[in-house]
Amino acid sequence: MDSELKSLQKRPFIQKGSYNKEVVEQEDRISDLPDHVIAQILSFLETEEAVKTSVLSSRWRYLWKGITCISLRGANADPDKFSNLVEHVLQNCSSTNFQAFDLACPSAIDLSRLNAWIGCVLNHKLEKLQLWINKYFYELPERPLAQFILSCNTLVTLKLKSCFDIHIPESVVCFPFLKLLDIDVIFPDHIDVVNQLLSCCPVLEELDLLGYLDSPKVLKIDVSSSTLRKLNLGLKYEGGSCGNEFTITLNTPNLERLSIEDDSLSRYVLKNLVRVYTVEVNYCAFSLTILGPEHINRLLELLKGVAAAENLILKWNTLGALGSTLRYTWPTFPNLKTLIMHLSPFSGWTCFSKVLHSAPCLEVLILDLEDINDEIYQWSPPDIVPNCLLEHLKEIGILCFEGNEDELQVVEYLLNNAQVLEFMWIGFGLNDMNVEVLQKLLAFTRASKTCDVQINKRLTYEVDSLDRISIWGV
Repeated sequence: MDSELKSLQKRPFIQKGSYNKEVVEQEDRISDLPDHVIAQILSFLETEEAVKTSVLSSRWRYLWKGITCISLRGANADPDKFSNLVEHVLQNCSSTNFQAFDLACPSAIDLSRLNAWIGCVLNHKLEKLQLWINKYFYELPERPLAQFILSCNTLVTLKLKSCFDIHIPESVVCFPFLKLLDIDVIFPDHIDVVNQLLSCCPVLEELDLLGYLDSPKVLKIDVSSSTLRKLNLGLKYEGGSCGNEFTITLNTPNLERLSIEDDSLSRYVLKNLVRVYTVEVNYCAFSLTILGPEHINRLLELLKGVAAAENLILKWNTLGALGSTLRYTWPTFPNLKTLIMHLSPFSGWTCFSKVLHSAPCLEVLILDLEDINDEIYQWSPPDIVPNCLLEHLKEIGILCFEGNEDELQVVEYLLNNAQVLEFMWIGFGLNDMNVEVLQKLLAFTRASKTCDVQINKRLTYEVDSLDRISIWGV
């Protein structure tokens, strides 16, 4: 206590409204830092904000020119004004080593000027390059990318988000340090670009590939990498989802996280996915009426190929297609611990029971009911209680609960049969909580004596980078 009093006595006392110049100057610790340290701090800001700090004082007038990261967002800006701003920043920056160059450009950007900017920053041992042009896919012309980008052997991160036209000569060996590659491409003209890029990336860990399929009938894409740990694959088919022969081969023995968004109904050949931990599947049909046995088998083969996963996210498009698979043999997910289901208006509760039976060791279940249509596809309890309810299921989260009869029946069934359940969270979404419905929910018999039911006006969840799920309600 005596030491705390002595400490307080040493502190200057300032009355409200008074001004103590000495104390204010002592508290301005940032200005006491060396110029290069302040410039490094400014590098974490958007570049336009960093430039604005030049008006703070004469000392700060030129500090922004030492930034090592340039980030300019002008997707909706006037092309000439944005180009002038970029060139003003590049001409005035004094840094000899740029770490990052991040541009969000307007649609009518001059490609010759863009390539000149890239050439300028690539001479500074650049580690991160991100380019995005504000343009819809169907409006995109071919966008050639300067070939000298391939000679930048210092890049660690490369993001090209506007279907750039990339041609890689066989003699080029590029990107020896590249760990993250995020690109948009148009198939089939760029059918070999994936293999070419991967062969030039010996230490690649994360690949985000968005491919536009420009109405081909036959297409084969091979993603093979022994170092890849995370793959986000999106396939957009502009020609409708029927009558094609698309084959996607994944040979990635060290892959841990896989996300697939596919509206082409492609066939997936999955090899060596022995370490995959988290999988998200959004397998979409343009219309469920076009789904044939071959498409259903493709989806089930895809799920079979990722059956070793511990975390599985099934988006509502996937569940819509799975609603047509009840008479088919389903894969079993022996290691599955966490399941997130976005129930579909085209599936309702039709496949819910079957999914539970396919996950005997399930511990966490999250149901998103935002798009469900339980008037057409009603709940029918299974004849046999799924093993996960009897032995493993500990947490259940239900989002966008409306209190419909089917929803109440599902909650009652889960509470009646989940014998080791510890928590059930229920969120009502945008609807008001009905007192009568609340009373019913709280009155349901619980098989687990330790189960805690929490009812919230809104409920949400988040999956972090380590695949941990946090659930919270308001």
